[in-house]
Amino acid sequence: MKRNLLLKLTVLLVLIGVDGVLHAQVKNEPRSLYTYSFGGLEAMEVGDAVELLDDLGYAGIAVEGRSEKSLDRMRAYYKWSERKGDDFKVVSAFMAHRFVKYGFSDAAHKAAIDLMVGKEGTIWVWVRDDLKDGSITDEKVERFIRGIFEYAVSKGVKVILYPHYNTYYPTVEDALPLVEKINHPSFGIAINLCHELMSDKGAILAQTFEKAKHRIAAIIISGAQIELDRKSVRTTNASTIKSLDESEYDLRPYMRLIKQSGFEGPIGFINFRLPTPKDYLERTMKRWESLCKEVGLYELENTKGVRSESN
Repeated sequence: MKRNLLLKLTVLLVLIGVDGVLHAQVKNEPRSLYTYSFGGLEAMEVGDAVELLDDLGYAGIAVEGRSEKSLDRMRAYYKWSERKGDDFKVVSAFMAHRFVKYGFSDAAHKAAIDLMVGKEGTIWVWVRDDLKDGSITDEKVERFIRGIFEYAVSKGVKVILYPHYNTYYPTVEDALPLVEKINHPSFGIAINLCHELMSDKGAILAQTFEKAKHRIAAIIISGAQIELDRKSVRTTNASTIKSLDESEYDLRPYMRLIKQSGFEGPIGFINFRLPTPKDYLERTMKRWESLCKEVGLYELENTKGVRSESN
């Protein structure tokens, strides 16, 4: 009798120990990382791109949403996401909008939103005023973005205002007032390191996170040079969009701000115009995992799995 009781207690202690180890492994899992559908991935078959990203440990992808070709690829990404389950997600659609080219038509946004219905979809929005002749006003831009947001909410899709260098809202500081004004849980803001650096806001990143902390819905990282090459837009982009292992800029303070912000979702790695996807994606993931361990940026215990997204 005592022997059976002792055996049961031993088994129970072993199970408790295994459970503790499993919880420790989850807690020490590096925060999930996803990337964008460009950087050479746009030239690959969708299935090949998904398999590459999944094999390298990426949580998912943010997908271009403008044009029928882009929507066809988005559909394919969603199909592959369904096959992969929690291992790979379409994190969002993204769409640039030039008023000089598209006016105030939101037809493309609505088409992308319609495709995301029932998929816990999110769309990133940024707008550009190329003319800068006074015809594009704050009121008109607000009405345009609010219209997209209201349509998205009616379809169960979230909207993220995406600050982007050389656009109407180049920084978080510029975009945040509109997010605060609309004041809705399905309308958030993105913090993108490269666009803050391009806009000379690197020195105030701590203040940026503090001001936006209750509105953050996406956070993006990339490698960067310390001194930016501002000869052209292309060289400026190249200065601030590098694989993480090639970063001269110390990424650890930025990652500590992510950790302190309370944001629970996966982090985006922007790969615009980077060549040879398998190479830079593999190097970036290795560096990301190393940085996460160094600063303690892990998956949180109350998140579902390693691929979840914060609200």
